[in-house]
Amino acid sequence: MRLSRKQTLIILTTIILATILVFIPHLKNPFPLHIDEWNHITQSIHLKQGTYNLSIKSSEVGFHAILAIISSLTNLITFYKFLPSIWIVISSLTLFLIVKYKTKNLKQSFLLSLFSMIFFISIKSNVNISGLWFFTPLTFAIPFIYLFIFFFTEGIEKQNSRFLTYSLAIMIFLLFTHSISVLFSIPLLLAYSLINYKKAIKQKNTLLLFLLIPIIGLTFLKFILNLSFLALLKTILPLLLFKKGWGVLEINNSPLELYSSIGYILAIIGFISILSLKKHRKEFSIFLIWPLILLAQILFFKLTNFSPLSPYQRNLYYLAISLPFLSSFGLYHILRIIRKPIENKKLRKTILITLIIITIFLTFNSYYKIPKQLDLYQNINQETYQALVFLSTLEPRIVITPPLISPTVFPISKHQPISTLFFYGNRDTLHKFYSQNSDCNIKNKIIKENSISYVLSESPINCNWKVIYEKDNNWIYKTHLDKI
Repeated sequence: MRLSRKQTLIILTTIILATILVFIPHLKNPFPLHIDEWNHITQSIHLKQGTYNLSIKSSEVGFHAILAIISSLTNLITFYKFLPSIWIVISSLTLFLIVKYKTKNLKQSFLLSLFSMIFFISIKSNVNISGLWFFTPLTFAIPFIYLFIFFFTEGIEKQNSRFLTYSLAIMIFLLFTHSISVLFSIPLLLAYSLINYKKAIKQKNTLLLFLLIPIIGLTFLKFILNLSFLALLKTILPLLLFKKGWGVLEINNSPLELYSSIGYILAIIGFISILSLKKHRKEFSIFLIWPLILLAQILFFKLTNFSPLSPYQRNLYYLAISLPFLSSFGLYHILRIIRKPIENKKLRKTILITLIIITIFLTFNSYYKIPKQLDLYQNINQETYQALVFLSTLEPRIVITPPLISPTVFPISKHQPISTLFFYGNRDTLHKFYSQNSDCNIKNKIIKENSISYVLSESPINCNWKVIYEKDNNWIYKTHLDKI
């Protein structure tokens, strides 16, 4: 497993390039890129303050606890932009080490591991399906998904109960950080166990411990929903059936939104080559089962408009993270075929390196191309951030802000917005308040009905409120609520 100095340098270079790729969107926006990120920051603050609201969203409490720990060490708002870059290093290295272990008997194990890493880094991001540009429970779960699937399959294959225990421990941990990343894997792990039933049955005592997952999951759900077990059993089925419309935005996603054309082509070649080679078919079977199960689930959703265990958008992403090894193996297989008939070593090396460079270029050529409706948005700029920092110096009250700014209010200022863009309150009130057709009477009525103490606006509002902040196209007004 030891790497040469040259191999170590290649890996370090790949990691550095990966962090740059992921960080580039933050050059224009130094704050969290997605409203989900702002929401998780909000939840982490509530957790620290002891005002955490137990609900179905509390299934991600582990992730919120991690953000709370980070926030105790640094300014989470300004540091958040570095978290996706840090996490892509951890995730890609995890995949590299797993593939290196799985392919240790192959002569070109390093290249297979490196190519897997590169194809993983090439997975695209957008605001609908999420991705590596963001630090959310989904992206946090990625290295752990690779690990628990690796330990589970190796535990059965190598008859190693310790590996199975590691897999179980990771899955239980994920129940409290991103439970969907456990649920999606159930059909996958069951299929693998059935295919390898002769070996699986020898580990039946350890495998029975995996029943702890539904037991712990149901107990935790009972606690956060405050239901009796009978009421919980009636509730659980609808919670596990993700209907069309589950996400903020439900669209007919293109496969190319997540993965490159060349990546898909090479994955198909890799799939066929593994399937056709008996010596590889068994040891790499998990890489065949994984995408097949996800494709079946995606097709099921397309036919029925609902998806059991995990939502359609997440299944698309779980499919994407299953493909890098197959793409790597496909490229590896092509390189093997090409190199055989070429006797001239210098010519062979030139052709192979050229082919690798072309493949990498085609893989990343459309990396930053995002459909317009799924493009990145910016909740705040530096000037608005400073306005909210000023607001944080005042005693917390109820605030109204333009819709796009609203998710950032509590994380930065600790004031309570009357509504946010998606997660809290009625955003129509925000649109009504800031509408050009809204006069002072309408605004004052909204202020009175919602007990609003402060108004933040990106343009002046002439309603006789006291201006307490005016800088860089940001105005903060004190409403004198008691006089309205």
